[in-house]
Amino acid sequence: MIQETFDRLRKRLSDPLLTALTVMLAVVMFVIGPLQAVGFVGAHHFGLAFGLVLVVAVFVVSGSVVALTATLFAVTLVLIATILRVRQPSTVDIYLDATAWLIAGLTLAVVVARAVFAPGKVNFHRIVGAVLFYLNIGLIFVALFCFVALLEPNAFTGLQPLSDNLAIAGNLIYFSFVTLTSVGYGDIVPLHPFARGLANIEAIIGQLYPATLLARLVTLELEHRHRP
Repeated sequence: MIQETFDRLRKRLSDPLLTALTVMLAVVMFVIGPLQAVGFVGAHHFGLAFGLVLVVAVFVVSGSVVALTATLFAVTLVLIATILRVRQPSTVDIYLDATAWLIAGLTLAVVVARAVFAPGKVNFHRIVGAVLFYLNIGLIFVALFCFVALLEPNAFTGLQPLSDNLAIAGNLIYFSFVTLTSVGYGDIVPLHPFARGLANIEAIIGQLYPATLLARLVTLELEHRHRP
């Protein structure tokens, strides 16, 4: 009985949750993130709140205990990093945050991809979910760039040495998304071979994904809409 109720809940909420997660992630990255970097809002309160919502959403959309466990582990790492940061900030906090974002990003990517590209009618929520997948790619590369910058301080020009500073995190998010969209202003430049390799991969994905998979999903949605 409980399983049947949960299955009905998943069927009803899975697609709308894709849209809700997309809006929340966009707000966290493009509104809350800059406000945190300049000190207008609390440092990690919104990140933890988003993590808790993410745990529920991932479980409802996927129904997977493995995905739920991975997301809970990522949120736990963020919580530990926050506690350590309050006591004494160090690079350990950054490693924990980067690991948490990488785990959460990969988990969310798998969950969203399975929901968006699953058999069935392509609707508006799935299109928005495909945008969520695109944004999530940028966040995965933020974590990867962070690891490279931690291991090799001179891997990027125009990027300050990583410290427990939210402005640095904002710079990595900025660099990741200008790379993903192939804008490339040139104020932050990868120098280390690993950094350049990651930037090349992200730029290729950023060009091919909207032009192929996302465009195909939009076409299918329009076909379903106009089908009698």
